[in-house]
Amino acid sequence: MPAIKTDELKEIFNLYDEELDGKIDGTQVGDVVRAAGLKPTNAMVTKAAGKEYKKRGEKRLTFEEFAPIYEQLAKEKEQGTFADFHEGLKVFDKEECGKIMAAELRHVLLGIGERLNKDQVDEIMKGTEDGEGMVNYEAFIRKVMAGPFPDRE
Repeated sequence: MPAIKTDELKEIFNLYDEELDGKIDGTQVGDVVRAAGLKPTNAMVTKAAGKEYKKRGEKRLTFEEFAPIYEQLAKEKEQGTFADFHEGLKVFDKEECGKIMAAELRHVLLGIGERLNKDQVDEIMKGTEDGEGMVNYEAFIRKVMAGPFPDRE
């Protein structure tokens, strides 16, 4: 995804300025870059922003301090393709029917790799489970890869 314009980025940044002082909390770097359309892993955010931004209230950043972090993350190689995710979830498709148990997918999201918390898993899985407790994992992957704003280019 191409980098967005500076004024659009500043507008998104300002949405996260809870204290209205022209700064965001360092722990919000990942949230702001994702709101701006990037899809970095938590490890990529930590690498770009530094470990000192791990605790809430520890460091606040101005837009001028944030912009180079965003630029660095915008240059990162896209992580994970549809095929990568498909291959990873196909392992759980015991009947080779294109579906996996929702409970198993929930367990994977909560416990493997860059773990999500319960609320994040609830949000990402909303509307994906069928009446039998199964998830079409191809549709799930497409939904996740589309991001929170699938209609925005």
